[in-house]
Amino acid sequence: MKRRPKGHRYRNLCVVGGIIYYERIVSGRRIRFSTKTRSWDEAAQVRDLYEEKRGIAGGVAPREAPELRSFAKRYLDEDTGHLAATTQTQRRNDLRGNGPILGRFGDVRLDMIDVAALREWWTTEIVGQRRSVKTGRNYLDSLAAVFSYADDLGLVDQNPVIGLREILRRKTRTQRGRSETDPARHIKPIEDPDDLTRLLAGALHEGRAPYLLVLLLLDAGLRLGEALGLRWGAVVWGADQNDPRRSLLIREARSKSGPPGPTKSGRERRVHLSRRLRSALSEHHRASFEPGPEAFVLPGMDGDNFRAREWRRVLKRAGIGHRRLKDLRDTFASQLLTAGVQLGYVSAQLGHADVSVTARHYARWCGTDLYRQPMQL
Repeated sequence: MKRRPKGHRYRNLCVVGGIIYYERIVSGRRIRFSTKTRSWDEAAQVRDLYEEKRGIAGGVAPREAPELRSFAKRYLDEDTGHLAATTQTQRRNDLRGNGPILGRFGDVRLDMIDVAALREWWTTEIVGQRRSVKTGRNYLDSLAAVFSYADDLGLVDQNPVIGLREILRRKTRTQRGRSETDPARHIKPIEDPDDLTRLLAGALHEGRAPYLLVLLLLDAGLRLGEALGLRWGAVVWGADQNDPRRSLLIREARSKSGPPGPTKSGRERRVHLSRRLRSALSEHHRASFEPGPEAFVLPGMDGDNFRAREWRRVLKRAGIGHRRLKDLRDTFASQLLTAGVQLGYVSAQLGHADVSVTARHYARWCGTDLYRQPMQL
């Protein structure tokens, strides 16, 4: 079956399993049913008869597409409730009034934004402003979501972001393109044991809470938001420090210093607890007068403030130059892989969607071309 033809005549139609379906949101309710045909023209007739019978406005005549600025606001108000809090924040930031998207296309109608206009925008706003490819793709994700919602409402016939993404894919097939899009190029673990020793000493000098935060990232591989969202009830102590059942239950995250919400993967995972981290948690629990299970392990800790203040002082004392907090998580992963720990185990500890994500990011430390004797754990 050929792809959906262009034009308003074939709006709100899509293919599922070789059969054409009608799909549209009306008054906040999603309507979806099979037209029981493989012909686009017959499916369009079924749609028109249904909309005429139901009295759905805009059944035949196309409505004028709104300007991107006004419709972006509508999208943010109506179609982002299902997203994670961090994603909502990202979308609002990307679609801010004076941002790189609305600053260029805010007063342009949706149906006037095509692939050529987006390609020129990419050249000016991403390449010209020396923004990273990842940042540019984040902007495209937000813009694509706006167009997808407009398509749901029958306001546009196609999503031009799809065409631009295809152009970008072709560009990444070059040597330079592969280098710029390599997910491992930002992976920079701390590999010198002496650097790690000085780093932990500098963190301990800052106080018990900063030291514990650094250990949560380094010894458990947590994301910053997951460390800040950890509650005491999620700490499985075990009988003693040698009990292999000791672990952390990663259920929530407090990203961008916002309210607690789901983790990035949306799934709960169990992370094994090192003896060093268990000891630091135990000391912090006693010093905090043994708070209840619902209390946060690091209450009042703000990630942005920690980066700007304590973390900078820790790095200065350690004398290891600039390092990101994420480098601690990368150190956790690279050390396990270098020691020969199975990729599947490391992937589960990091909370990745699947093993392939871990392999793409940490291929250099997997040692796939070398044989290792299985470890005695």
